[in-house]
Amino acid sequence: MLKKLLLFLLTSTMLIAGSFNFTEFRYSDATGKSTFFDGQITFLEDGLKIYYPKTKRLLNYQDDILLYMKEDKEVELGSSQAGYIMKYFEILILLHHGDESSLLEMFEVDKSNQMTLLKPTGSAKRYIDHIELEKIDKQLSHVKLYLKNKDYITINIDDEIR
Repeated sequence: MLKKLLLFLLTSTMLIAGSFNFTEFRYSDATGKSTFFDGQITFLEDGLKIYYPKTKRLLNYQDDILLYMKEDKEVELGSSQAGYIMKYFEILILLHHGDESSLLEMFEVDKSNQMTLLKPTGSAKRYIDHIELEKIDKQLSHVKLYLKNKDYITINIDDEIR
């Protein structure tokens, strides 16, 4: 459960202001299978919200409270699961706000032209190998997340929700 939920959360690295539609491709090395999802991410004043309309899954993190809903029913998370998820969301919020000093405490950052490579230096390096971010015209357009177990997730930002 933790692995699936962590993969679900890590797919949401949109790192840009406002609300956006995105498409997601996940590859599982263990099963050799790929899946596709469509979703929406919204950055809130003190958090963020991720919604997958087709599967009716929602994660809402605001004011240090995490809520996970599936088909309009709350899903209970263990304290360690919730802790990992909240730490990950805090990283997303730091990236969204452009807090480079805090980001540099958690990742080695290598920027070149349109591509940014993030290599975790703290506890995240147990499950994340690295993250590639691609920007076009200063807007994040593509994210590729490589996990330690050889799974990877590719996210393409389709458009801003207005």
